[in-house]
Amino acid sequence: MKNPFTIGIAKEERFCNRKKEIKELKNFIKNRQSVVIYSPRRYGKTSLIKKVLNDLEKENKNFGGIYVDLFSVSSYQDFVEIFSKSVIHSIGREVNRSFIKKVKNLFRSITPTFTFKPDGSFSVSISFSPSLTIENLLSDLFEGLENYAENNRLSLCIVFDEFQEITTLEESKKIEGIIRSYIQNQQNVSYVFVGSRRKLLLDMFIDQKRPFYKSSYLYRLEKIGKEEFVKCIKNGFDKTGKICFEDIAQNIYDLAEGYPYYVQKLSAIVWDLTDKKVSEKIVNDALKTLIKMESIDFENIWINLNKGEKIVLKTIVKFPHLSVYSKDFIESSGLSIGGIQKAVSSLIKKDIIEKENKKLKLTDPVMAHWIKKSVQD
Repeated sequence: MKNPFTIGIAKEERFCNRKKEIKELKNFIKNRQSVVIYSPRRYGKTSLIKKVLNDLEKENKNFGGIYVDLFSVSSYQDFVEIFSKSVIHSIGREVNRSFIKKVKNLFRSITPTFTFKPDGSFSVSISFSPSLTIENLLSDLFEGLENYAENNRLSLCIVFDEFQEITTLEESKKIEGIIRSYIQNQQNVSYVFVGSRRKLLLDMFIDQKRPFYKSSYLYRLEKIGKEEFVKCIKNGFDKTGKICFEDIAQNIYDLAEGYPYYVQKLSAIVWDLTDKKVSEKIVNDALKTLIKMESIDFENIWINLNKGEKIVLKTIVKFPHLSVYSKDFIESSGLSIGGIQKAVSSLIKKDIIEKENKKLKLTDPVMAHWIKKSVQD
């Protein structure tokens, strides 16, 4: 019997759909309103926006979605190549080889080369003159897209996922300025900016000195509500002939602090460990398994933190009720208030901690469990 909570890539909508968010995002895109979608990582942003684009394409033959993943971008040449390939794959997704004719004149200075596979799919490589500036290349891309949309009577939506990664590039200010100029002037293209490193992403859109200031609607992707998620957990067990009482389902939700990816993954592990009826012991064993499964990720984060950051994290986990600038917290950490402020600022920028109910907590609840188990004194 198939596990109803199978993760895939953080696709919690498989068993607990975000109908409200899907409807709202569709309306933004239909109205050509640029949107910034932000939340901690593994909240399901990518799968959500891909579903929105897919639904809109099914509903309207004159709509086209272009998804651009910028997670690995390390230079402006990378940005141009990733963006170009995404455009070409989107245009050629459901047509035969004749689509090469469509894209042949799409760009003036960017040349695509295609390799077709026996199954009909293709790979594409991009080339352009190294003497061309970022202004030349991006103008070529955005103008080509606008002309393509206008000539084919299309409405396009470009999704830049992990958009904050462009801030790591030397040319980031230029890229921001160029994109903003096209957002203002294009009639047939809308934009969605998605990111998990929230401080970096939001600073791009709320800093008055940055080009994107007040250019887009800020859309925070919230946790799925407890009542709805608990119902989804119970339904997942019920439809496969296993029993999970409501209080147990609530415990699963609470242990994962409503974090969508972890609620689903913990539910999946619990389901695997259950023959007929879920018990508290099974849930606790499943949590241990989940911590172990995620430990490599946490270890990689941990080794890149400095001593002050590690101390602050351990103190937050050990004394979650304390304000980080209280006398008790300072004494417990052994750091100066200046040292705490420096560590907190860095950890917020890295999206490892966040403020909730006037206190700081770890963004990732399972990492908090891991710290308690693995690195706490």
